[in-house]
Amino acid sequence: MCRTTLFLLTLVTFLGTCGLAGDAPADRASLRGLRGVKVVVDPPGPELENQGLNAMNLRTRMESRLQRAEIVPDQAAVEFLGLRLIAVRENKGAYAVCLALGLYQPVSLERDRTIKGVPETWSTESVVLVRPKQLSQAAAETVDQLIDQFIAAYRSVNLK
Repeated sequence: MCRTTLFLLTLVTFLGTCGLAGDAPADRASLRGLRGVKVVVDPPGPELENQGLNAMNLRTRMESRLQRAEIVPDQAAVEFLGLRLIAVRENKGAYAVCLALGLYQPVSLERDRTIKGVPETWSTESVVLVRPKQLSQAAAETVDQLIDQFIAAYRSVNLK
């Protein structure tokens, strides 16, 4: 009972770490005029890699989906679409994994143009609860859904 409570508290805490921006109209407006994006996948960590998750495979999957939507994956771009995975697991049970996708782009402050940063200006995320044997497939399907959300957001402000 105590382990389950601790697991749930950890899960609630980690859910709060997913994403800062969102997919509201103001967030989508930050995608207007975007020509291409670099795709970056944070290393999922040894435990998730042992379960079959690989940053390079996820990046390739993301780039392929973007290309099909005629959004240029450009490793030279300063704007980047970043994917991070955060996982918790109760003993040897299921994983709770937060997959967070965000667009990061350079900005400067209005009051002082010399102060620059690269914040997340658009984001979406999903949390999946999955057994280890289904982790790789569930992550791939969830990444597809997140990329599709980005594509829809992009298209909503970049009409041809």
